[in-house]
Amino acid sequence: MDARQCRDVSEFVGVLANAHRIRILCALSEGERNVGELAVETGLSSAHVSTHLRVLYDRGYVARRREWKQVFYRLRDPRVRELLDVAARLVPEPSGEPYLAKGDS
Repeated sequence: MDARQCRDVSEFVGVLANAHRIRILCALSEGERNVGELAVETGLSSAHVSTHLRVLYDRGYVARRREWKQVFYRLRDPRVRELLDVAARLVPEPSGEPYLAKGDS
């Protein structure tokens, strides 16, 4: 990767540095949701969900559609869930070994 690509990738994955956004993305990986549904699922206020959705939308993680007065969100690309699954497998266990070391290689 060249310097520009590294910067772009850094900005793209940097969005995932927030656990609330990851929870929202996981919920959306199960299907389209509106802000109220996501607030119930995540335990966040509607205002906080909306703020996180704006960031996720601006960075290209989610798409949205309006139906009457409601806005519904979905993953823009289903590979986002794959990205989250890979990241979860790489997270070190308390022993210090990454999950990947357990035979997922």
